[in-house]
Amino acid sequence: MIIRQTFLNAQCDGCGCEFDEENWYPKDVLDDVMRDANWKILGGRHYCEDCWRRDDNDNIVTSDGRKWTDGGEEIKD
Repeated sequence: MIIRQTFLNAQCDGCGCEFDEENWYPKDVLDDVMRDANWKILGGRHYCEDCWRRDDNDNIVTSDGRKWTDGGEEIKD
């Protein structure tokens, strides 16, 4: 029997790098695998570990200058 499955990868919205150039993942596991690899998914955007950091208040700051709580809510200044 032949079945159709879709496998995905992700691209960083900060620098454009691919999450994993060698492996592709089913949609239902991709986000979990990315989080385990220290990627952040915030506001529907994906950030590799080089495109986010913690500020002095322990908030997440992404390479596009946006600030986020650990819960994924954007902080508006």
